[in-house]
Amino acid sequence: MTRITLCLALMLGVAGPAAAQSGRVYGVVADESGAVLPAVEVRAAMRDATGETTRSVVTDAKGAYSLDNLAPGTWAFSMSLPGFDTATQRVTLQGDSQQWSPTLQLGMIQETVSITTAPAEAPVRRESPIPFSAAITPPPAVAPGVVRVGGSIKPPRKIVDVRPIYPPEAVAQGVNGVVILRAVIGADGFVRDITPVRSPDDALMTSAISAFNGWQFTPTLLNGVPTETRITATFNFQGSF
Repeated sequence: MTRITLCLALMLGVAGPAAAQSGRVYGVVADESGAVLPAVEVRAAMRDATGETTRSVVTDAKGAYSLDNLAPGTWAFSMSLPGFDTATQRVTLQGDSQQWSPTLQLGMIQETVSITTAPAEAPVRRESPIPFSAAITPPPAVAPGVVRVGGSIKPPRKIVDVRPIYPPEAVAQGVNGVVILRAVIGADGFVRDITPVRSPDDALMTSAISAFNGWQFTPTLLNGVPTETRITATFNFQGSF
């Protein structure tokens, strides 16, 4: 009887740590249109007294993933796919299962403009010969029960560029500096919701906003459909005084 009891105790001692590894995180990743995203890299990392443990997997053809046998503790999850912002989440597991099904947002467009010439009387406007087409053919309808796969991105292209002037008052005071603005490129290609992020001078900021407001783009296409996207514009005022 003593030998049987000892064997059972040993078996329970082995089964205990295995059961503690039963944490699981699973889900389905989609883009802003609701279409699933295959090939998203899902990464999980946990740091403890023994160092850092990492696990990774990619979403399958239906945008689904599952990371199993995760040790108890707090894991830092990230999901990344070219063209999209990385999504992050901290998940605390205690041998349970949790679902995380994020929507990946389109990545931010970056534009940089250098202003080095003498002050002009008015902003310089340049229009591209590339035609703006508002008639975008929507993707075909998907039958009920069929998984719609997304992730197809056609970035916007600037078709109207407005160059800011170097404000005369800034020239008179010898002011240089960088103005950073953020905004939204609407589904119609026009810039809106401009928000200042950084500016060394009010006159430089006003000039940058005035020019930025006149920019126009072809629409960003997500799975063939015009979609809003975010943009950061950096205006580098470096005059020769």
